[in-house]
Amino acid sequence: MSYQKEFKKALLSQPHCILGKHGLSNEFISHVTKLLKRYKIIKIKALKSVATKSNIKEMAHKISKLTNSYLLDIRGRIFILSLFDIRKFI
Repeated sequence: MSYQKEFKKALLSQPHCILGKHGLSNEFISHVTKLLKRYKIIKIKALKSVATKSNIKEMAHKISKLTNSYLLDIRGRIFILSLFDIRKFI
């Protein structure tokens, strides 16, 4: 499957995991890493209690840095991470 189809599939699907009130714990980061290895592109949703408009970008960049992944898209409180930098293919 092409990268563009994988991105579209992740964009239209339900979130793979939800960032809850516990925030960026070690368990959450390891869970995201496992999901990235399995799916290559994942969608994460942050709850209102954790994310505001001002800090969602910071959280998304921090998660991508901690998981050695690439941040592809941020829409509201939902962002998409990829194991590979596929922005040049989209």
